Amino acid sequence: MSNSFVKNTIMTLSRQISGILLGLLASIIIARSLGPEGNGLYQLIVLLPTTLMTLLNLGVGTSSVYYVGQKKYDIKDIIKTNTASGAVLSLAAVIIGLIGVMFFSDKFFEGVPPNYLYFILLIMPLLMLNDFYLVIFQGVQDFKSFNSLALLRQLAALITLVLFIFVLKIGLVGTVIAFIAGVVTQFIVTLILLNKNLKTNLLSGSFSKAYFKESFSFGFKAHFSNVLSFINYRADIYLISMFLNPAAVGLYGVAVSIAERLWIVSQSISSVLYPAISSSSDVDSKNKLTSVISRNVLFFSIIAGIVFYFASDLIFRLLFGEAYADSSDILKMLLPGIILFSVDRILSNDLAGRGKPELNMYTSIFTVASNIILNILLIPKVGIAGAAISTSVTYSLSTLVKMFLFKRETGVSYSKMLLLQKEDLILFKRLINKAVKRS
Repeated sequence: MSNSFVKNTIMTLSRQISGILLGLLASIIIARSLGPEGNGLYQLIVLLPTTLMTLLNLGVGTSSVYYVGQKKYDIKDIIKTNTASGAVLSLAAVIIGLIGVMFFSDKFFEGVPPNYLYFILLIMPLLMLNDFYLVIFQGVQDFKSFNSLALLRQLAALITLVLFIFVLKIGLVGTVIAFIAGVVTQFIVTLILLNKNLKTNLLSGSFSKAYFKESFSFGFKAHFSNVLSFINYRADIYLISMFLNPAAVGLYGVAVSIAERLWIVSQSISSVLYPAISSSSDVDSKNKLTSVISRNVLFFSIIAGIVFYFASDLIFRLLFGEAYADSSDILKMLLPGIILFSVDRILSNDLAGRGKPELNMYTSIFTVASNIILNILLIPKVGIAGAAISTSVTYSLSTLVKMFLFKRETGVSYSKMLLLQKEDLILFKRLINKAVKRS
């Protein structure tokens, strides 16, 4: 494992921890100030642009990381082409969003005033361009800028949220404006960093037809997989809204947001792993790197999961109040799938980095179908507990399939993917001794 990989991972992990603290603080403020029903309305409002962004980005971000890592095209041409793609795709997203709100808001956004949904659509162009530019920094492995931009968005949103909730005393409207403020701030600073660190701007470079074709060809396979993954992540929210009410969405959404904090390590490492795998030609090194990361991520996820299980009652009562006490049981049901899925995230980025995003897509087709069927069967019978059970089962199934595919592609055994090896224990012992000597 190279020093730069470790350094980038630590940097990304630090940002993730900071992001979690900022996100947790924002969640607590929103949950306590708006209550379960208002919190559910807020989550449904921001879910609209997030869904459109995921459905319509066509994998441009994923392919940008891959082709920047491959150094096949000039970065200036990639940025210029991404800008044109982002403008067209975001316009399509706004039009589809308007149609969706006009004809389907009563089914999937029950209780949400349509004006909020129309208003949030205004942010679509900047939301999409932010994503297309941010991955350029990931591709060149400038993780300082990559992490700073992601963190800045959360910080700007939190500051705006505090202003609107505590100073101006504006509830739901203030939370939506805070979300928009974060996106706008990230966009402005991104333009500054493109100029400062990459010596380019949106007017530099040329539109590249060759990159455009290749990026969409590569990206579409990853995109379809990402769309299916997003549906796998968020179909339960839409189905809870459809079968139950905004308050149920609020209770479930809080549990999910806490449970997904367990992915902090796997998210950080997989972000660094993807460009590292795509830019390397040493197969043995890639196999060893991913297997070491996979089993260690699983080990620490299990430890964190046990802590979450026993601390969940205290977490929800202390941070969110008695109104969210039922969210604790939902968290416990989510944990098995969330823990196993940390391995899935590592293996998915490895396979995509090897130029085989279609394997992730095939897995996602199977798991999304399973997730939706289970949710439709269980939510009407057992409420939000049914959504939690469906999520946990399908996340586990996805991980098992991904492990099979990774073994077939690389020959790495399941034990090396999942179980700590002697070399890991020796490393732990060395790190502990080093820490003891320093203290």
